[in-house]
Amino acid sequence: MEGVEALLLAGRDGPDAVSQHRRVLDHARAAGVSHLVKLSAVGASMSSPIALMREHEEVDELVRRSGASFTLLRPHLYMQNLLRAADAVRRDGVLAAPMGTDRYPLVDTRDVGAAAAVVLADPAAHAGMTHVLTGPQAVTYADVAAAIAVAAGRVEYESVEPGVYEERLMAAGLPAWRAFDLAHITAAYTPTDREVSQTLAALLGREPRSLSEFLADHRAAFRPAHS
Repeated sequence: MEGVEALLLAGRDGPDAVSQHRRVLDHARAAGVSHLVKLSAVGASMSSPIALMREHEEVDELVRRSGASFTLLRPHLYMQNLLRAADAVRRDGVLAAPMGTDRYPLVDTRDVGAAAAVVLADPAAHAGMTHVLTGPQAVTYADVAAAIAVAAGRVEYESVEPGVYEERLMAAGLPAWRAFDLAHITAAYTPTDREVSQTLAALLGREPRSLSEFLADHRAAFRPAHS
């Protein structure tokens, strides 16, 4: 980190996430990094039932107390997470998810990356700020299935109870901590957390990518081979 003035901190979630971030922050402090940009998440809170969100908030607090200036980026659920379901959508024409009927302002990771670049280019202008990053529209997962159908053919949404979904994930070989967080992720969000934010558009100087734009770019991932 010698000569680094601004650092983007984006770690992988997991049981070792906090200790890994802490080690990186120790190195950053020793190297004299003056500004930290932390990729956090909407819903980060020490009181969250979701380990991922507790870990995000714990690291966010380490960043706040690091002595460096900082900016927190808090994106909502990534559109790219939908690609995990692509095989099942191609095979069965079903989008199975534990998301109920609530609406979520899904965001494209490409826009989150572009926003991080804006902040890194002028850290002082964003010092001490927490930027909530969402897509342009909040959608239900029934809406998501309908949008996939437009892009790639017939798809239906199967709303799965979180406990059932957790069992499916564990049967597929996911570790228990990961299966729980993925299955119960809706518990991380309050109604306010599910609202659309205009911050991303302001940072980018344009509207964030819509769900339909994302799916148009990834149509091949969801389309059956015979179509």
